[in-house]
Amino acid sequence: MFSKMEAFLNGRVYLLARGNQLPRFLNEGIKDGIEFFRTQKSELGLRAQVRLTDFIKLRRAARETHTKVKITAKYGWPFIAARWWRRKGLLIGIGIIVITISLLSQYILTVSVIGNKRIPQEQIIQSAEKLGLKTWVLHRNVDLNKIAKTLTEEFPNAAWIGIERKGTSVNIKVVEKTPPKVPNEYGNLVASKSGLVKEIMVIQGSPLIHEGETVKAGQVLIQAPSQAIAANPAGKANPSPSLGSNQQASGNTLSQKPVAKGFVRGRVWSSAEAKVSLVEDKVVESGRFAKGWGIKFGNRVIMVTTPDSPYPQSSKEVEVQSLPAWRNWRFPVELITVRYKELENVHIERTQAQARQLAEKMAREEVQSKVAPGVSMIEETVRVLPNTPNVERVRVEIETYEDLAVYP
Repeated sequence: MFSKMEAFLNGRVYLLARGNQLPRFLNEGIKDGIEFFRTQKSELGLRAQVRLTDFIKLRRAARETHTKVKITAKYGWPFIAARWWRRKGLLIGIGIIVITISLLSQYILTVSVIGNKRIPQEQIIQSAEKLGLKTWVLHRNVDLNKIAKTLTEEFPNAAWIGIERKGTSVNIKVVEKTPPKVPNEYGNLVASKSGLVKEIMVIQGSPLIHEGETVKAGQVLIQAPSQAIAANPAGKANPSPSLGSNQQASGNTLSQKPVAKGFVRGRVWSSAEAKVSLVEDKVVESGRFAKGWGIKFGNRVIMVTTPDSPYPQSSKEVEVQSLPAWRNWRFPVELITVRYKELENVHIERTQAQARQLAEKMAREEVQSKVAPGVSMIEETVRVLPNTPNVERVRVEIETYEDLAVYP
């Protein structure tokens, strides 16, 4: 931690040295009291970091060894201060904006309602304003928990009302009371996947398959009754099917949709295949990263720290944070956070056993993702497939015993 703080305060220079006497160049620099950090030999030359105060001392070593030194990046407070000293007007403007934002952040600027469907939004906002929750009020003067409890008691159709503050925005979250939903289970029972039927139990409807038969996904297994069932509250069948429609509508009869009931269990086979190379070159993250932040005005971006990536190969993640809006007006300033992740080329060599083991693991994870949780597995088979040069191919096959009948 202290080394990072020291590097930031004193400043670091990322350099690239090219020449035929790089070892002598390093030795001459060390003789002059220069300390090199994170030296790395690459195809382009020698990459290293030095303190800002030591960079001028490199002239003698570079001149005597005929080495060309190029600055690739600059890091630290001295470079930030020098850059912002040339932009004093912009710095003053940013200071004014920061002060304004600090003052406005003490107030509630927007109040919104989410989650409501049947309760009008205007009624909730009007009730909240009567309780003191409104725009341009200091948030420390508002008891959000007390207001949320009062709103819940005021609206009987609301099961719960909570209030959450995010900066200058306040969200009133509403959870309305809803009647229990009746499961939408009616019609025929069909096969959820292909398999071999081993057990059938029909409670209502007509079976269209037999034990020992192979079925395909989507095939009808148990057909629902052709006519709906009409019953009165006492559970007795309707004695007169010739009753008029008006008498049926006014009586206690209940019309139900035809539904098939029962279960079908069977054996199901699933498989997955994976391949792994014995020799592989790929780009991975080294774990080192650099972080910078800046300010965006419209389409213009000004980086305050770390304007460029200090790594020769890196990935870039940009996060933009907008300031809270007030009514239909938005602040013209956005904060930008940039994260540079160093990437490095990795050469991987595996033995045949290691590649085969990794391919088997990948195939097993893929085939298990196709099986529903709680399903019992009967048998697992691992097959090594004919391989192309430097590639191992493995297939994992599993046999399960599960329910096949579902509603479409």
